Amino acid sequence: MSDPKVKKGGEASCTSNFTVKPLNPPQISCAANPGTVEVGTPSTITCTCTSPDNATVTVGNWTSSAGSIAGSGNSATLTTTGASAGPATVNATCTDSRGLTASTASTVTVNNPPPPPPPVVDKVLEARLALHSVYFVTAKPTEKEPNAGLVKSQEQTLEALATDFKKYLEAKPDAHLTLEGHADVRGSVPYNQALSERRVARVKSFLIEHGVPEANLETKALGKEHNLTSDEVKGSVEQNPELTKEERARVLRNMKTIIWASNRRVDVTLNATGQTETSVRQYPFNAADSLTLIGGREAAKKAPAAKKGAKAPAKKK
Repeated sequence: MSDPKVKKGGEASCTSNFTVKPLNPPQISCAANPGTVEVGTPSTITCTCTSPDNATVTVGNWTSSAGSIAGSGNSATLTTTGASAGPATVNATCTDSRGLTASTASTVTVNNPPPPPPPVVDKVLEARLALHSVYFVTAKPTEKEPNAGLVKSQEQTLEALATDFKKYLEAKPDAHLTLEGHADVRGSVPYNQALSERRVARVKSFLIEHGVPEANLETKALGKEHNLTSDEVKGSVEQNPELTKEERARVLRNMKTIIWASNRRVDVTLNATGQTETSVRQYPFNAADSLTLIGGREAAKKAPAAKKGAKAPAKKK
C-alpha cells in the first residue's frame, strides 16, 4: 500500500498464504440381506452414503443385472421372480449437493429352489398291494369266454388292488405290477399254457378297466410250471389266521382239491425302485364263493373234455 502524502518511502507491502483444497466426493457402501436367495425370493439392498465435506447426499440410480430393483431413500428391494440362477449385481449411486457422485455394487447370489422331496410312500398301502394272489374257477377263462372265471371275491380283490396301485403311482410313478399266470397240473402242457395266458390277460384287462395304466403292468404265463407243492399249500393253510381249527382240519382232509385250487391263480408282484413285493398266496377259504373256486367233482364234470387223441387227462384245470 502507499501513502500519497509521503514523497519518499511511503509504501509498505505484506503477503498471506492459503491452501486450495479439492472437493471430496461422497462415499457409498451397500449390503444385501439376504445375500443368497432362491429364485422368486426378494433381497433388500441397504446403502450408507456420506460426504467427507458434510455436503447433503442422496442415493439413487438403482440398477440390477437380473430380476428387477426398486427403491427409495437408502434402500431398495431386488425381486428375483423370473431371474435365472447365478449372481445378480445391484448398482447404486450416491450424489451430493455439489453434483459429485460415487457408485458401488452389491452382489446377490440367486439359486434355483431345491427339488421337492420325494413323496412319502405309505407303507400300509405298500403292504396292501402284496396281500393276495387272484384265483380262478376250473378251466376258466375259455377261448370263447375270455372274461370268464373271476368270481365276485376275486373281482373285489382286484378292485382294491387297482385303487391302491393308482394311489401308489402318485409317489412312485415308475412302479409296476408283474402278473404271473398259473394253472394246476391237470391238462396238457399246451392247454395249461394257453389257459394261464388267458388268466393273466383277464387280470390285466380288469386292472386297465379300473384305471391302472397299461404301461405299468407286465405279464408272464407259466402254465403248470412252478406249481405250489403240497407242503407249501399245507403250510399256507396251517398259518392262515382266518381259519378256525375245524375249518383248517376240513381243508387239510381235502388237500388234493385244495392244491389244485391254489394253483389256479395269478400272482401279483409289486416292483418299485429298490424293492420287490410278492403277493401272499393266501387262498380265500372263507370267501362266500370259495366253493365255486375250489370246485371239486361237480366242477370237474363241467370242465371241457379232452379231445380224442389229446394228451390231456380227463380233468382240466
